[in-house]
Amino acid sequence: MRASAQLRHGASSLLTVSRNSTSPLSTLPWAFGLQLRRAHTSVSRDRKSALKDDADTTDVEMYSRALNPPASTRPAPLNLPRRDPEASTFSYLLATGKAYVSFYKTGLKAVFTNRRLLRETLAAKPEEDRQRPSVWTPTVVPASYTRADWLLLWRVRHDMVRVPLFGLVLLVCGEFTPLVVLLIDGVVPYTCRLPRQIAAGMAKAEARRAAALDRLEADHPRGVLDPDLPRRAVQDHVLRSLHIVGAMWDSLGFVPPGLWQVKGNLRMAFLDGDDRLLRRDGGLAALEPEEVRIACAERGVDVLSKGDGELRRLLGDWLRLTADEDAADRRRRMTVLLTTRVDNWPTTSNFALPEWHL
Repeated sequence: MRASAQLRHGASSLLTVSRNSTSPLSTLPWAFGLQLRRAHTSVSRDRKSALKDDADTTDVEMYSRALNPPASTRPAPLNLPRRDPEASTFSYLLATGKAYVSFYKTGLKAVFTNRRLLRETLAAKPEEDRQRPSVWTPTVVPASYTRADWLLLWRVRHDMVRVPLFGLVLLVCGEFTPLVVLLIDGVVPYTCRLPRQIAAGMAKAEARRAAALDRLEADHPRGVLDPDLPRRAVQDHVLRSLHIVGAMWDSLGFVPPGLWQVKGNLRMAFLDGDDRLLRRDGGLAALEPEEVRIACAERGVDVLSKGDGELRRLLGDWLRLTADEDAADRRRRMTVLLTTRVDNWPTTSNFALPEWHL
């Protein structure tokens, strides 16, 4: 409609010019037709540009839906009451406690909402892909899965196993739950984690990662290319640096045998599948900023002191450096990056790989 109006306006303007202009060109019969064609060409370009913009917007939305899991898999905003100078301290603390309880209830509801959404998503898949990947076959990524499906699956699993114990804590502690969960961070579903709790967890993870890298570099300067480096030492390093196991094992000086198979191997399988789907489903352009932060933290990249642009660059470097057709070589590439400081990551994909992998 706008294009038609522009065409009528252009034709009207040209008629006015042809009557009033003293230019010799405007008195020629073909001049008016030439100018009208030019006006029509301009309108056509505007129309094509608008259609292209609409198509680009549709593509971005499509990529965004494929890349980003539902917002309900992340914590809802925490709305705390403002302190009223005329109100008593007790009433303010009571209102604050109620706000925390409301936040936790919303988070628990989100867990079950996400489980229902996962069931609906799987029901819509081809029959051969409806059997969800299990902990026994974590490397299997069904062909019809998008990255959003993959993350929804893993986040629902992560949160559902924590609901019973956390629900009991919330039932017993009520408004005092925020004070308790700081001591038992691992039992809290992700949808129920407070902003300060997430920030504190990231800070602790970054400190553990720095200490683990210091220790690895001191004992084995050549890193994973050192033939004397035991694979178990690398596994323990990754468990610590990715904050997968509790910090108490750092003070005890060892990691119990078997935790790698229970937790470490699952994380590696998840990251490998996530990397492949990120590359396939459109890359990083449509990835939401919070999902960029989460993805970087899961790959051992410090996020607290970095902006969105730098994090996207580092996540892009990870995807570029770990890309390989061979699954074993992808694991070897991941092993190198997880045992190397981000500032010392290779600049090209042609870097030395160990003979083994995690």
